[in-house]
Amino acid sequence: MNPLESKLEKYIQAKQLVTPKQSVLLAVSGGIDSMVMLHLFSKLYGRKNLHLSVIHVNHQLRGEESMEDERFVRKISADYNIPFYCERVNVLSYAHELKFSKQLAARRLRYECFERVRTQIGANVVATAHHADDNAETVLLNILRGTGIRGLSGIPPKRKLGNIIRPLLFATRTEIDVYATKFGIKYRNDSSNKSLIYRRNELRHRIIPVLKKRNPKIVKILNCVADKMQSVNERMHKLVDKALHSYIRTDELGRLILDVKKLKAEPDFLWDEIFVEILNRLQIEPTGKNVGALHRLCTLPTGRMVELSGVLSAFRNRDHIIFQATNDTQPNVQRVKCGNSYDYKGCIVSISYPEAVPAAYTGTHDVEYIDAECLGTKLVLRSWHAGDWFIPLGMKTKKKLSDYFTDQKVPRYLKTAIPVLESDGSIVWVCGKRLDDRFKLTARTRTAIRLSCHQKI
Repeated sequence: MNPLESKLEKYIQAKQLVTPKQSVLLAVSGGIDSMVMLHLFSKLYGRKNLHLSVIHVNHQLRGEESMEDERFVRKISADYNIPFYCERVNVLSYAHELKFSKQLAARRLRYECFERVRTQIGANVVATAHHADDNAETVLLNILRGTGIRGLSGIPPKRKLGNIIRPLLFATRTEIDVYATKFGIKYRNDSSNKSLIYRRNELRHRIIPVLKKRNPKIVKILNCVADKMQSVNERMHKLVDKALHSYIRTDELGRLILDVKKLKAEPDFLWDEIFVEILNRLQIEPTGKNVGALHRLCTLPTGRMVELSGVLSAFRNRDHIIFQATNDTQPNVQRVKCGNSYDYKGCIVSISYPEAVPAAYTGTHDVEYIDAECLGTKLVLRSWHAGDWFIPLGMKTKKKLSDYFTDQKVPRYLKTAIPVLESDGSIVWVCGKRLDDRFKLTARTRTAIRLSCHQKI
């Protein structure tokens, strides 16, 4: 048995990655690492009675080169007589939609494909070809990104989410190269691996070679750091899960809300990990910049905001941080008419047909009555705009809507969530808050219109 094959068996057994008779889905890109993994498992599966299959994800980033990779892996899988599965993903579109880096978008889509195919075929685990040098690079990259304790743990040998295993983490890049040469293993070269515009490539080709000259054992040292930090990270993850269960909730509009007062009772070292987990749950790249922005927001006064991506922002409101969409996806203006109800910004707004003037009023801002004859022909529901004004019920002079919101202590993040009913360009009702004096019922009113606004349940 080849030394690398023997090491693989021992590593799998030590880390309890695979047991006999299990089904393993091998993630094969066509590069040297994954092709060596495929060859090693083809030797292993007979002794362990494993069921093997191959998944190839075509990221469609390199045109014909990507298609050649797909055809190559398909052919090799057929040569090994191993079932082949392929998925094609649109990385650029996904990255643009969620404002992710291209690398993060590719990674997320890739792992989604792994889990989808694993579930589809009933495989127990998905094996990726990450090795010791990859792990060392990841630890250094995470230090540069400021990802905290979790970053120092590097690449875990196995990950429960998605049933991912990394059976080659024991092997160095040199050992893999030697094995590929000895057995004449064919593989594809990804041209993007040479581009220094990617931070990992710059680290791999420029920085780590310098570190190796100073200390040839740098890869082993960084892997030892990662291995020791794994148990720390596991404990940290339990603390983070417990904290998030107590400190975050979702409001009636689906926004995630973090209790800052409770967070401040935790030690500083836990803050970063909590922020990283929140960003991951919100599908926002947990960069050092975003984590730092949330740190600062916890010290800023109410009303402050930070933009975390093109689609999500965080607002400070007294003792809470609210995460909500930067741009509301609903239309800003919705034409409405009497006799209907409308779902607008999480509220159900109803406008009745003209009816008899009520003998008594409700005494609540959720339901109001206006003079039907005061309404114009163009009725709309819309959001608050800068410069808006109205004449609050009971007053005779104009008041800016922004000043009214300030007086009412309406948080900044909620201002655009409050519907405004407008008639021919004039504000009729700040829905659920205050009626405009110009539309109130008077002694001359002959018919009334009932308005109501309730949070959607």
